[in-house]
Amino acid sequence: MNNLRTAPEVRREMAALIADAVAEPDDDRRRALLVLADHWADMLRRRSEATTSH
Repeated sequence: MNNLRTAPEVRREMAALIADAVAEPDDDRRRALLVLADHWADMLRRRSEATTSH
């Protein structure tokens, strides 16, 4: 069973988090949303590196 999201799903999640952050008036919440988007980007980058190294 594979519960990993596909690269396009990860990119959509990142885009949604960034869009929410842009519209967020609260600085702390905006920062938190951008940190979450950054974590998604790291996961995507690591997966890409793992698949290209095999």
